[in-house]
Amino acid sequence: MKNKVFISRKPSDCKAIQAFLPDDIAIVAQSLIETTPIPFDRNIPYCDWIFFSSSNAVRHFFDQKPIIANQKMGAIGSATAKTIAHYKPVDFVGDAIDITDSAYRFAEAIGSDKVLFPGSAESLKHIQSALPAEQIIDLPVYTTSEKKTSIPACDVYVFSSPSNVRSFFRNRKIQDAEMLKCIAFGEATLEELIKQGVRNSEIPASLEPRSIAHTIIQTLRG
Repeated sequence: MKNKVFISRKPSDCKAIQAFLPDDIAIVAQSLIETTPIPFDRNIPYCDWIFFSSSNAVRHFFDQKPIIANQKMGAIGSATAKTIAHYKPVDFVGDAIDITDSAYRFAEAIGSDKVLFPGSAESLKHIQSALPAEQIIDLPVYTTSEKKTSIPACDVYVFSSPSNVRSFFRNRKIQDAEMLKCIAFGEATLEELIKQGVRNSEIPASLEPRSIAHTIIQTLRG
């Protein structure tokens, strides 16, 4: 009998993870949120950097064909950097697991430069917290809403964001949340799981597919 692992991502985003899993582990992949673009002026404000905290931010920003010059590009982690690379070279890549460290490394890298932050209207603004207010330009480019959906019972649940955690628990009435085995993509997602009553959670060493798959195997076997 196969073990079932839920991942709050689209199936196409989970193929690389599945490749590192044994045949007795099946992925149930489904994003529990949907995003809607927010129109913005294509003549973006003057800035030296453009920093993205998610692939959704990248797509919603570039889909509206903003007029950009020679700004440098920053990414919260490698997955976001790969999405940016479809449009522009990437000049800074942080660690999506340790956002606090990334925030301060980014602050050191840019000095007094101004930074545009295209992102979600619901953003927690972790990177911005390490910068003086005069260097920050926030630009909401999309909004997030929860999907009403049904997820089958699984052996492990992998969550890619706090909003996916909230959607999961609003859609599924769980009396024994503390018994669930969960994996969180970063500290913010882990904190949301704890708020929901989950006590058994792990964070992968990185968000590379091999590392995520390794954490899934360890969580199942451990």
